[in-house]
Amino acid sequence: MSILVLGLIGNSIIISDLAFADKPDLEAAKEARDAAKEAKKQAKEIKKEAKEAAKEAREEIKEFDGAIVSNSSESPTTVSDIETSGKATICHIPPGNPANAHTITVGRPAVSAHLAHGDIDESCETADLDIVEKSKVEKESRASEDSSQKESKALERALRLIEQLEQKMSNLEERLQNILDKYESGEYYGNISTADAVTNSYVISFEGLATSIYDDTVTTEMSGELFMENQVTASDTSKFKILSGEVKIGNNYYDALFGKARTSSAGEQDSMVIVLQTMDSEDNDNTIKMTLGFNPPLEGEFGIPSEEFEILENSKVSGQWELDGSGQLSRGS
Repeated sequence: MSILVLGLIGNSIIISDLAFADKPDLEAAKEARDAAKEAKKQAKEIKKEAKEAAKEAREEIKEFDGAIVSNSSESPTTVSDIETSGKATICHIPPGNPANAHTITVGRPAVSAHLAHGDIDESCETADLDIVEKSKVEKESRASEDSSQKESKALERALRLIEQLEQKMSNLEERLQNILDKYESGEYYGNISTADAVTNSYVISFEGLATSIYDDTVTTEMSGELFMENQVTASDTSKFKILSGEVKIGNNYYDALFGKARTSSAGEQDSMVIVLQTMDSEDNDNTIKMTLGFNPPLEGEFGIPSEEFEILENSKVSGQWELDGSGQLSRGS
């Protein structure tokens, strides 16, 4: 004999098997378990449906409370009606048309937004529209003052920027003047106490790519040719004067006004640092710095035959382009 107790408490199904002595009892127990399992599944679905229904109800209540219920000149009949419905009566004053003020009923959450643009928290029948109009005039006056203040602040900022720009230009002119003064006095090229007795001319030609300093996805073709002559030739360091030349980057030409170059030896590789003062196609002055790497090192009467080089890192047009490429240095005629 078997006894099966089946109960549904809340969303849980409780099964108690007291005894299953024979095969018919085992089959009955299995059927009971299956029934309990199905009941549990149905209870779970009912609970899910109830949760969804509650969620929809909350959303509907929220939407109802925030909506404008009417646009009528009639107000609710009693205070009790207003309190129980969750609504408020306000005097709506259309912007720019205060003569068309009229009473409307809105959800409580919407009241603050209406008051912010000049509506009154009572019906138009009880509101003092003269005060309303005065309030609007004062509000427009404050808005006008705010606009004036914003304009004044913007003007002050513009003047500060202009002053900063003028100072920057002044500093730039001062820097250029210092460079020109050093160039005219010879100080620009450094100490040339033991100048070479024989002066030779050299040509540096190169090509490659220029990459924008501000956006490394922007690249353009770059090429150039510089003409220089030696000033001091030594085993460890030699100095040169850039006489002329140009660098082309995209469609812009940078004409060399004057410049200098210096070689240095670093074991297996010699390098040459070039500094150019240039004027571009739009008459802007620019500084170009380039570092050339020679491998094998420069030896003896270099430039005969031509010496190959790579343009190394930190070669750039100041504030505009980073330069990369290769070229050759050769003795001029």
